[in-house]
Amino acid sequence: MWQDNDDRIMDILEGIGSGNKGYFPVDCPICEKKEGHIYFHRNKEDDQCGGMWTWCSACYHTAHATCRLPRWWKNPEKISTKKLTSYPGYLEENKNYIDEWVNKLLYLNCISEKT
Repeated sequence: MWQDNDDRIMDILEGIGSGNKGYFPVDCPICEKKEGHIYFHRNKEDDQCGGMWTWCSACYHTAHATCRLPRWWKNPEKISTKKLTSYPGYLEENKNYIDEWVNKLLYLNCISEKT
């Protein structure tokens, strides 16, 4: 069962906003297993805002919030907005695809920052 009672799961975001970008999955700040994931989803109505999920596939800690999204984020076509909920069950089912997508976007953003 998903637990949303430990804010340390949000520490997964630290690698996204710094120059020290990691590749997903990352080490979970709670259980330290390499099962930490992140997903954003940009709203169609307001392209600067959307939803954010962090979760660990090993210890089942999670957090979900509305936030201002990174400029580099693009929604993947495979993830259905209709299936998104506050808990990441659907995202967990697609974690490998999501990790690949996030890693690709981080890589492309890193290259564009250098040029």
